[in-house]
Amino acid sequence: MDRHKEGWLKARERAPEWVYGETDAIGASAVALQGLGGSPGIVEGVVFVVRGPEDFSRFPENAILVAKTTNPAWTPLFYQAKGVITESGGPLSHGTVTARELGLPAVMGVRNVCERLQNGARVRLNGGAGSVTMLEEVSARQSSCA
Repeated sequence: MDRHKEGWLKARERAPEWVYGETDAIGASAVALQGLGGSPGIVEGVVFVVRGPEDFSRFPENAILVAKTTNPAWTPLFYQAKGVITESGGPLSHGTVTARELGLPAVMGVRNVCERLQNGARVRLNGGAGSVTMLEEVSARQSSCA
């Protein structure tokens, strides 16, 4: 039993390949990320990556919600969010439908977005075009304040 748990913990630490057997063709330094337009609108803001329910209480008001996926338990976060970006989902996913209902711009299916964006990074989200543009990375923000 311990062997299975150990394997699960190791697997949880790494992101799965986007397409099995393929290496990541998108460079980690990409300034623009592409996904699927989920809910129209353009917004700029600071991102907050939510990895699970343990992050809910730390989600700041007016941040851009970044997650692998969402489900109905995540809905209260949408009321605090300025926009939504997810790694999975499409036009009928929970995140898309909820974002449209609340008038939040949303981009879905952005490859490895939880690893590419860090809390505090500033982005422009275009929900109609399905694009996310890096405006300011965390390290640049921290060094400019020093």
